Amino acid sequence: MKLCILVPNATDAFKTPFARYDSEQLMSGEKRKSLLTDDNWNSIEEEVQTELRLFIDEFGSFTPEWFVDIKFHLLRESGLTKESRDELCRLSIHVGLCPKCDLLYVAKKCLLWLRLFRINPKIVERAPPCIQEAFKQNAIKIVADFLVVANLIDPPFYKVRSAPWCKTLQGWGYCNPDEYCEAMERANTLEYSAARERVKRFRDLSSQ
Repeated sequence: MKLCILVPNATDAFKTPFARYDSEQLMSGEKRKSLLTDDNWNSIEEEVQTELRLFIDEFGSFTPEWFVDIKFHLLRESGLTKESRDELCRLSIHVGLCPKCDLLYVAKKCLLWLRLFRINPKIVERAPPCIQEAFKQNAIKIVADFLVVANLIDPPFYKVRSAPWCKTLQGWGYCNPDEYCEAMERANTLEYSAARERVKRFRDLSSQ
């Protein structure tokens, strides 16, 4: 379990759960319900999974649309619907093939992107004002970038190099500095927590 660096007294209850499909069921030996429905697919889950792996081996990556355009025989006559597309995405998540998807965490085209909106608001309450503002405006990737680097959430297959920088967020119109921002030693959002603690300690010492 990762540690929370922004909230020293945080509990696991504040962390955002990102489900690993059926992992507990698989470990316990329980039979898992198929991720693909017969109404949408001609083939069983294992066959589609095999075909998807072979497709990636051949082309290096995939998208749901590209895959079924070539492997159209796997689908029923209705073709790729929203329901069958979601099922294929859940299968990809389950078997860990999403890093090869060209649409991974692309807005409105990836199930995992939609799941980012389940972020627990309690986590964001102690984030820098700019991150809180981005959260209010549904700029979910900005919020996720910060929370991932801060080890507060762990979305599947999510990759980010660094937390958003203050100058960048200012340019995007999210900057609304408070007294803790003014005390930051570097213009990096990860410095906010340390600055807040310094200000509070100084305030406590001054009141004695």
